[in-house]
Amino acid sequence: MTNATTGPEAAQRRPRVLDPGCSYADLLRRLAPQGWQVATEAKAPLVPGEPEHASLVRGGEQLVYTFNPVCRLRVLEASAGLDADSLSQLPIAGAESVGDWLDSSDERTLLRGVLAARVLGLLTLRPRLQALRANASQAVRQAAEAAEAELARQSEPLARQSAMASIELISDQLRPLLQALLHDPQGSVLASLRPRDEDYGKAFVPSSVQAAREGYAAVWAQLPRLGRASRDSRIVLRLAPAGMLADENDLSWHFPGGYRSIAGLLQPQRVWAAWKVIEPGRDAGTSYDGLVWLDDHWAWFPKPYRVLGPRGEAPRP
Repeated sequence: MTNATTGPEAAQRRPRVLDPGCSYADLLRRLAPQGWQVATEAKAPLVPGEPEHASLVRGGEQLVYTFNPVCRLRVLEASAGLDADSLSQLPIAGAESVGDWLDSSDERTLLRGVLAARVLGLLTLRPRLQALRANASQAVRQAAEAAEAELARQSEPLARQSAMASIELISDQLRPLLQALLHDPQGSVLASLRPRDEDYGKAFVPSSVQAAREGYAAVWAQLPRLGRASRDSRIVLRLAPAGMLADENDLSWHFPGGYRSIAGLLQPQRVWAAWKVIEPGRDAGTSYDGLVWLDDHWAWFPKPYRVLGPRGEAPRP
C-alpha cells in the first residue's frame, strides 16, 4: 500500500488535532456528506474499528488520518485550503485543549498533550514541555524531550531574526562605551561595569548564580586590566545571545570556544559581547569578552568560562 504521507503534497498539508472522543467511524460520518471517501486504511488495527492510519479523497484532494491507540491522539492532515464546510464538521482540539491535557495527572492524557504540542508546533508551550522532561513517566519524559527539541528547531529562525534586530541596536549603543573604556585614565568607566548584586540573577541561571558571585568577587577584588590602546586603534565588536553560544553558528564562532561549555549556565536571552582592539597597520589585536546587556546597563563578567568552569563551579584557589 502506498504511504499517503509522502510525496510533494506532504509539504502542503496542515495538521489538525481532533477531539479524542471522535471515533474513526464518527469522523467518516461527518465527512461523507462533504464528498470524502475512504481510499486506504490500516488493516487489523490494535483497537477494533480504529485504524492507525487512513486516507480520504475527494476529487484531487486528500486527507491523511492517523491515530495513536496508546494516548488516543487523532491527527488529520489536510491542505491549508480545506473548504469551510469540511472544516465545520471537524471536532478540532486547539491550543487550549492541548494545554488542558498537559495539566492532566493521567499519563496517557499527558502524553497526548505532549505529542499534540509537537504536531501543532505550539511554541508557547515549550516551557511546559521543558518541565515535563523531569516527569516520573519515562514515556512522557522521552516524548517531552523530543517535542521540545523539535519546537526549538522550529523557533530558531524566529529567534535568529529577533536576535539580529536587537544586536544591531545594541551594537550602536555599545561602541561609544568601548571607545570610552579604552581611554579611561581615572577608571570610572571600568568601575561602572562592575556587576551589581542583582546582575548575577539576570545574567546566569539560578543554579550558577552563587558560583558566579563567588568567582567574580575575586576577579573584581582588583579592577580587571586593560591593555594600552592608541587613539587610532579600531574596535571589532561581536555580539550574540547566550542561547546561540552553545553550538557553532555564524554568531558564536567569533567568541572564545570556552563559551560552548558554559552556555547552558547563562540566561539564554541575554546578549553578550566579545571585542578586539586592533592598532593601525595590524591584523591582530587584544581580545576581550564578557560584557552583557542587562535591561538598562552593561555589566562585565570577563571570561565566564574560566570563572565558572565546565561544570559551573568557581575554580578553587
